[in-house]
Amino acid sequence: MFGRRALAVLAVAALIAALHAATSPTTKAEATEMCPPVTMDVLFPPTTLPAPTTTTPTTIPVETTTTIPETTTTTIPEATTTTIPETTTTGAADSTTTVPAPETTTTVPAPESTTTVPETTTAPPPPLCDPFVYNISWPLAGAGQIGSPFGADRDGGARKHQGNDIAAPKLTPVLAVADGVVVRLAQEVGTEECCWAIVEHDDGWQSYYIHLNNDRHGTDDGLGVGARTDLAVGSIVARGEVIGWVGDSGNAEETIDHLHFELRDPGGLAVDPRASLEAARIAAILPDPEPTWPYLDDDGHPGEDVAAWLLSEGLLLGCDETYLRFCPDQVATVELAAVIAAHVAGKAPPPVEAQSQPLPDPLRGADPGSVEAALGCEPVETCLQSGLTETEVARIAMWVRIDAMVATLLPASPAEGSPRVFLLSAEEAEARLRSIGALEACKPPLDGERLLTRAETAIRLVSWIGGADPEPCPPAQPTF
Repeated sequence: MFGRRALAVLAVAALIAALHAATSPTTKAEATEMCPPVTMDVLFPPTTLPAPTTTTPTTIPVETTTTIPETTTTTIPEATTTTIPETTTTGAADSTTTVPAPETTTTVPAPESTTTVPETTTAPPPPLCDPFVYNISWPLAGAGQIGSPFGADRDGGARKHQGNDIAAPKLTPVLAVADGVVVRLAQEVGTEECCWAIVEHDDGWQSYYIHLNNDRHGTDDGLGVGARTDLAVGSIVARGEVIGWVGDSGNAEETIDHLHFELRDPGGLAVDPRASLEAARIAAILPDPEPTWPYLDDDGHPGEDVAAWLLSEGLLLGCDETYLRFCPDQVATVELAAVIAAHVAGKAPPPVEAQSQPLPDPLRGADPGSVEAALGCEPVETCLQSGLTETEVARIAMWVRIDAMVATLLPASPAEGSPRVFLLSAEEAEARLRSIGALEACKPPLDGERLLTRAETAIRLVSWIGGADPEPCPPAQPTF
């Protein structure tokens, strides 16, 4: 019998606990729900909405204090505390003197009673939720400082800031935050329309990338390129793919270099991107050291300035499909040299034959069969890289210079596909470079055997075409 009573008590206790859990105002699952996106309407509600309920107590007249029950001290006449003779307090004198009449009438002032219990205290607390986060990746190939909050005043309050600004060095790569298609692209170099892009994601959301670079490297001339030159409206981009590079175009000319980033929902409403950007920043795997130029692998490399200048002029020299790497130490191909020369000259140079890299010293002069056996290939040329030497690059550079000079004398274009002048020999090209000071007297003869790297090829072509020595002689030491 005792066991049945104990079970009944336990059952009742369990039922009470279940009811209590079901009626508790906030559970752990509810606390982790995501808040709705923050839009301008949320930050700045229309002025036609009714006034908030928290202001209603100020309109209640003082007479509302009449709701206090009559048992309070306000209903007791003053005469009761002043006219009672002392002889009437037989056995209770202490009780009448410990509560003087003046004190009892001032302990509950009427004005205070209207504000100590505002109407809002009876409403349940607002539900807990986490800030809205849209799934994006970090929009820079490097660090950046998030600033300029969503909704901040612009133009003296005439408009509101529709996104967040991310401060970063000029020419830091800007990346697509999600898979999508380019729906707007402004790349009119030298105009106020340069440079920005809009990508529509697969789910209908859109991301905006504004104030992309519009300057040539090392200048603030407004004549540079900031969006990828091979992109167009309708181009498909993948999450993390380069769209352009940080700059100060548009109305940001007087500010620091930064990316203005916006998120818009499928209905076109701008959404505060701060929480989404912070979550993406935490999840990002950023290179170390963080890049300050357009490529991730050439920081501190002798060729970084030339690569940055070519890119800001519109020539992207990425070595893979990410457009993020220059591969400065890889052997340059003939195609790379031709692309650089054509970009500077405005047309492709005559073809130049590639050369195979020389055999390693231990294999030179050996029987071809043993060389092929040692390298594991036949013929041996298939195991060796091909490219250009200094002498071949000098020939291309001098072709560009001579062709430009001839073009000023003979404006008429030659037949399509035929070069205006022939390439000089390696010896003639070197002699011309020395005669114009592009190859100083202190320099040894050009190397006709070692293949140049991508960075070396870019440096020599740009310098020699411009009439400068890429590595000037050190200043002469004074003699005493």
